[in-house]
Amino acid sequence: SIQYMKRTTNTNDSIDQKYDSLILHHGFGASSLSWLPVLPSLVERLGTNAKGRSAVGVAHDAPGFGFTERPNADLEGGLEQYGALNNVGIALALLQKESQQSESNGGGESAGGKNAEEEDDGGDEKVKSLAIFGHSMGSKAALLMALHCASQPNLLLKPNLVVLVAPALEGVALPSRPSSKGGAGQVSPKSSLMRRAARRVWIAWRKVFLDYPFRYGLRRLVNGTKDFWRKGLTLAWGDPQRLSDSDALRFQWPSIGEGWEEGLINFTRSRLLSSPSDPALMDDGQLLREVANLKDTKVVIVYGSKDAVVRIEGSVAEKLRLEYPNVKLVRMEGLGHDPFEEDVDGFLTVLDEALQE
Repeated sequence: SIQYMKRTTNTNDSIDQKYDSLILHHGFGASSLSWLPVLPSLVERLGTNAKGRSAVGVAHDAPGFGFTERPNADLEGGLEQYGALNNVGIALALLQKESQQSESNGGGESAGGKNAEEEDDGGDEKVKSLAIFGHSMGSKAALLMALHCASQPNLLLKPNLVVLVAPALEGVALPSRPSSKGGAGQVSPKSSLMRRAARRVWIAWRKVFLDYPFRYGLRRLVNGTKDFWRKGLTLAWGDPQRLSDSDALRFQWPSIGEGWEEGLINFTRSRLLSSPSDPALMDDGQLLREVANLKDTKVVIVYGSKDAVVRIEGSVAEKLRLEYPNVKLVRMEGLGHDPFEEDVDGFLTVLDEALQE
């Protein structure tokens, strides 16, 4: 599913920087619905409303979550479709689609107003200012998207703001995975045939003895009931009393659909089987450093002091301040892993203050 919002009013003009597009990446086990409580206010507060264009906010389901299709992970390249890079590709495609639709409707006259960033870029009024949000697992996709847009000027998307909420980044807020060493070397045709045969046997064995029992057990555990999600979400909320029925329902709804557990399994497999030394993906710490050093890009990390999922409070927060001086760190007292859902007004307030500094 896709959550889409377009700015229609003028509010909170105390924030000098405005953005043409806001893109939001959700966390593990969630969907684009998790951004629904805060999305309208984010677009109204941060989005530009200059003559000739209105800002848009887009949140989409990451591959394997929400109401997305579940690609066959056993096909060649199947697991890669559940990765962060594919998630970035989906986000960029949605922004491109929205831009094309605005132009076809006569609303894409982006030259109607010029902001400071466009003037800095030599007056190229077609370059759009982009604000990227990432929560938990979605923080990596947010960073990859920022770096990709900055390195591809032909996209006409300038990542001026990156907001990471409770970022589940390995080597930053989570332990690093050990890097694999050595290469596979050259594989003979005979060896390749044997590997393919062994792979087919393994897939058949895994489906019968691992996938099917796990899927059955997972569905029985969840059973599409609100109580399961409510009990689980109390661990993610700093104050369980703030957890409402609508909060639990936003997580429960996707689990009603057929095959939701397959997406969860395939995403987990893609993470476990991916190599941390993959040259296509730099480690999370270096990725954060690269984005924080981008010209005209502000990076903000927001975390709850009672986050029991990704613990940033204390030593991790101090490490972030020392190793990433260009990153603005914002602490929300008494909140947990989902501060933008647990306290919408509080999240908007601290974000406003961070952007005005």
